[in-house]
Amino acid sequence: MLKLARQSAALTQERLAEAVGVDVTTLQGWESGRRPLAAVSAGEFLRLCGRLSRLGAPASTGRNLREAIEADQVLSTGIVAAGAWVEPDSHPLAVSVHRWTVTNLILWPILGKMPQHLRDFVLQTPRRGPTPLRPMLGGEERVRFFDHLFTVATRAGGGDEALLRRQAVYLLGFDGRPATVEWLRAEWNRAGRNRWKHEDITGLLDTLCVGCSCRSW
Repeated sequence: MLKLARQSAALTQERLAEAVGVDVTTLQGWESGRRPLAAVSAGEFLRLCGRLSRLGAPASTGRNLREAIEADQVLSTGIVAAGAWVEPDSHPLAVSVHRWTVTNLILWPILGKMPQHLRDFVLQTPRRGPTPLRPMLGGEERVRFFDHLFTVATRAGGGDEALLRRQAVYLLGFDGRPATVEWLRAEWNRAGRNRWKHEDITGLLDTLCVGCSCRSW
């Protein structure tokens, strides 16, 4: 996302690094992910967003960078944890209901398609060499991420785990592995047999969430 914003403003890494007041290797680390942008101070982050906008990046740059950090946190949590459980109080999927823009950023390296809400970011500089056009997940990283979502979906329950489960199940709907597809199908069939009380909003949302995941079947 940072690379898109820079290139949409027709800036080289050297020019943006100079404008922000950091070493070019620092900027390269932010763009490659070697140095998580989430680790910078709030002031430094705001200064970066402000400079990008003033230098020609779209006005939505700051919001999109913040959402990209949210997406990164979801992906990195799943990849690091793999099949292990992460408590809801420290899991990014349990913090709040993610906007569709954040969800699309999470899915970008999985589906390989740039989210529609980024269409304002038009590249103004030529590419240097065989650089990737989108964020990438290696095969092992993808497996670890979906393994973690499966662990969350099969272990989480109600209460403070309900939101975590619903969002994990939705993302799990983009895992095309046969075992996952069969589990989702069984969950959909099970949910369809349940009778929900009129006031049981959580139960209803759980059913709808599983239904949303049918796009991968």
